[in-house]
Amino acid sequence: MPRRAAGAALPRAGHALLGGSGTDAGGSPTADPRVRRLGRVTPDTPFGQSPEMEHLLLTTESGEERPFLFIRLHALLQLRDRRQTVLSLFWALERAGVERIVAESGAGSITQHFHPRDLVVPHDFIDLTAQMGGHLSPGAVLVMREPFCPDIREVLFHRARRFAAEKATRVFNRAVFVAVEGPRYETAAEVAALARLGGDVIGQALAPEVYLAREIGACYAVVQMVLNYAEGVRPEWDFELLRAIVREGAEELGPVALDALEALPSERGCRCGSYRQLPHPAEAAVTDTA
Repeated sequence: MPRRAAGAALPRAGHALLGGSGTDAGGSPTADPRVRRLGRVTPDTPFGQSPEMEHLLLTTESGEERPFLFIRLHALLQLRDRRQTVLSLFWALERAGVERIVAESGAGSITQHFHPRDLVVPHDFIDLTAQMGGHLSPGAVLVMREPFCPDIREVLFHRARRFAAEKATRVFNRAVFVAVEGPRYETAAEVAALARLGGDVIGQALAPEVYLAREIGACYAVVQMVLNYAEGVRPEWDFELLRAIVREGAEELGPVALDALEALPSERGCRCGSYRQLPHPAEAAVTDTA
């Protein structure tokens, strides 16, 4: 039986999978025959105890063994101490050696263009949540050019196209995601304003993960399933339809994300790591003591 250790030394893993609506609905990578459990860990960090991480081993089609950390991030969205929890998670991911992060989540459409059950691989985002950057690497400057790793986006889009063909739905490789706090849903006026700002889909996931990944020098990209229309886009969105989509389709997001993790080349060829500018050690010392 895999061990479960609180405060234990972090296992080494170059990849992480952040689970959202799909893995919560039953698409956990632990059920995939390609994956073997190695253990569970809840490390202690300067921000408190990290959420539980499952240490898993993925055997690729070529026979390569690719260790990764799996975190059910969806369950953390409404925590009162979410700020500290997410900071502790990314502190732990950095020290585990994670360089690539694949994520999946649900989203709502704020335009008529995207429909329920469509898959979306966002290329940009608008963040309306409280900022959490600068705590992991004080003084670091994060350039948000290409906020989502193009290499991960490409493999996510390729796998999502296979899903779309099987399920007679659609997939898009460009969308602007609007990150909001929650837990309440938005008003029709807010949704209309966000659409005018250029947003396409909306949700309570993705931020701060997208820029905390950059802060630790890791690549990040996400595949999302549209679960419903946001308020005011259609005369009335149906909560029961949303539940049905989660039950019947969102669980497929887990395998889509896992397939993408398997398909990634062994070496990074992107520029994501270069977009984090760390301060000079002397500047960092001044920042730490200010």
